[in-house]
Amino acid sequence: MSNLGIQKTRQSSHLLKSGERVVFRSLETKDKERLLAFLGSFSTETKNKFGLNVGEYITCPEMLHMVLVNQASDIIGYIILSLKLRDSQMVRYKEYEITVVEGRDICIALVIADRYQGKGAGSILLTESVKVAKSLGAKYIILWQGTQLINIPAICLYEKFGFTRNGEFEKYGHQNIDMTLIL
Repeated sequence: MSNLGIQKTRQSSHLLKSGERVVFRSLETKDKERLLAFLGSFSTETKNKFGLNVGEYITCPEMLHMVLVNQASDIIGYIILSLKLRDSQMVRYKEYEITVVEGRDICIALVIADRYQGKGAGSILLTESVKVAKSLGAKYIILWQGTQLINIPAICLYEKFGFTRNGEFEKYGHQNIDMTLIL
């Protein structure tokens, strides 16, 4: 997966369902304040569903941080694509008899700004992320610690893209489901 650095230059323009033009691109150093504003703008419900401490992972070299920005350059969507897999994921996927390989397969965590949920932003992030994963030679895309069972819109989005349900588990007091996309 030597072309991880090349992916950091990926950029593409898209239209949301509303016709609004957005750009999918790498998170850049200049985005720091916009990322903080984006992460701080979530409703309590979105915060509870996302729950990832981005600051802990922002400088990790095994991760790509991609954003979806509107015409005002505001971040409206964010996705982490990680080549590093967590031990707990490796254990669960072994139980599912799915051989995920650290350094080959991709683990994703995505979040959409509240006011852009249901408007096609998640589909754009997933479409572009699948392209990135394929270009890196990934066989599987898995969800970062799954998704909460109560997050029906997310589960429906993942299933629309061909993710399959693997199993349920409890994490941080929530019932979650692991889902996998075979590339």
